[in-house]
Order: sequence, then structure tokens, then C-alpha cells
Amino acid sequence: MATSTARFRFEFRLFDFAESFSRQLAGGRRSLFIGLRHDGSTRRVYFGKRGEAFDGEKKNQLVATHPVWFLYQPHDEPGSGYLEWYGLDRTVAERWLGGTLRPEDFVDVRASGNRDTWPDAWRVIVG
Repeated sequence: MATSTARFRFEFRLFDFAESFSRQLAGGRRSLFIGLRHDGSTRRVYFGKRGEAFDGEKKNQLVATHPVWFLYQPHDEPGSGYLEWYGLDRTVAERWLGGTLRPEDFVDVRASGNRDTWPDAWRVIVG
């Protein structure tokens, strides 16, 4: 398994959202790509086949057709995987999470620092 790069609570919260969403709609931990419009509305949701990842050419094709997107790739070990997003607005993330992100969601759990702003582009390994 890859080494975790997660440092902020918002990363873990979005990971939990993606994992739960995948299980609810696809019946298991499946790769998930959400393509959004610029206004934050969902355009398309894609699930990979069991064991399929949206990487390489598959990811490039999806990214090319969606100006804003969110990607979840589960790893073999439960509770671990990869998240990446581009252009994702904080208000959309908060809608998915069912509530406002709080200051403690931006505290770096590995150090004493924190983030001041929401990252509209991000990638992280959780595990």
C-alpha cells in the first residue's frame, strides 16, 4: 500500500463521503469520477468495474470532457485510497458533506500549521 499523504480533516471527510457514495450507488468500493459543470451542478457520475481504476488514458478522457471534477480510487485495503479534484468549489464539497467545513477541518494533523483557504485543486493518498 502507498504511504498516506493525508494531513487535514477535510481530506478524510471527503474520502469517507466518496467511499460511502460508491458503496451506496455501486454496491461496493469502486472507482468514482464525478464530472461537474462550472456552476457546481453534477453533470455525470462514473463508476469503474470491480477492480478498475480511472487512471492513465481513462482518466485523461474523463478530465478532457469535464471542466470541474472529483476522483476517488479505492486501494485494496479498506479505508485507504486516492482522492483528486480540480476546480471543486468549497460549497460543493460542503453540500456533499452535509454541512459547513469548520476551522478544525483545516488544521494540519502532522504539524502545528493549518490552511487558510480551500484547495480547489488537490490530490492525496488516504490510508
